[in-house]
Amino acid sequence: MLNEQENKNDSEAYYMNQKPKLLKEFDKGFKHCKKAIDQHQKDLDTDRIYREGRNEFIRLIPEIPYIGGKKNSLTWNLTGSVMLLAMIRALEKEGISEREIGKIVYYFFDSYLKSKPKFILRLMGKLMFTKFMINKQKKQAEWVKSQNFTEGWAYEFVPGDGNTFDAGMDFTECGICKFYEKHDAKKYVPYLCLGDYPMFQAFGVEMTRTQTIGHGAEKCDYRFKKGGKTPDGWPPEKLVEWTTNA
Repeated sequence: MLNEQENKNDSEAYYMNQKPKLLKEFDKGFKHCKKAIDQHQKDLDTDRIYREGRNEFIRLIPEIPYIGGKKNSLTWNLTGSVMLLAMIRALEKEGISEREIGKIVYYFFDSYLKSKPKFILRLMGKLMFTKFMINKQKKQAEWVKSQNFTEGWAYEFVPGDGNTFDAGMDFTECGICKFYEKHDAKKYVPYLCLGDYPMFQAFGVEMTRTQTIGHGAEKCDYRFKKGGKTPDGWPPEKLVEWTTNA
C-alpha cells in the first residue's frame, strides 16, 4: 500500500513538473494530426479541435500513472498515447466515427515519421539488433518487472530463431490499454497499435505480429527481421493481428 502511495505522489510530481514540456510536445504533435485531418476530413475546424484537444490533455496530465519516468523508455509511449486520447476526444465532439478517427490516428503516425530524417530512422533500425541494444532491452524488461508498475507494461525479450526472425518481444501487459480502458476508450487501442507499422517501415526492419492485447489477445507477439519489409498498416483488415483477434 505504501509503494502505491509513493508511486501516486511520484506521478503527480513527475508529470506536473513536465507539464510545459508535455504541452510543447502536444503542440508539435498536433501539426501532424492537422495534416492527417486535412487529408481525410477536410471540412473540420482544426483550430477548434486543437483547442479542445489541448484543454483535454491538460485535464488528463495529472491522471497519467507514474511508471518510472525517464528510467522507463515506455514513459514516452504512455504520454504520447494520452496526447492522442485528447485528440481523439476532440474528434469525437466533431461527430467523427470510430473508423475515421482510427484512420486519422494512423496517418498521424505516418506524417510524424515522415518528418524525421530518414538516415536517423534507418540507423535506429540497425542499432536494434546490436548486442548492446539487445542487452539493454533485456535489462529494461527485468527492471520494469522488478518495479511492479501495475499501470504500466510487462514484457520479455525473445531471442531470434536464426531463421524466421532475428529478435522478438512478447508484451503481456499494456499501459496504453489500461489507461484507455480506465477512460472508456479501449476501442481505439488497436488503431494506436497500427502506428508500429509505419515506424518499423521507417526503421527498415521487418515487423510481424499475429496478435495484440488491444484486440483482446493474451499478448502482443512482436517479431523482427533485419532488412525486411514491414507491410502498410492501413487498411488494417489485411493484417493477421486484425483478423485473428477481431
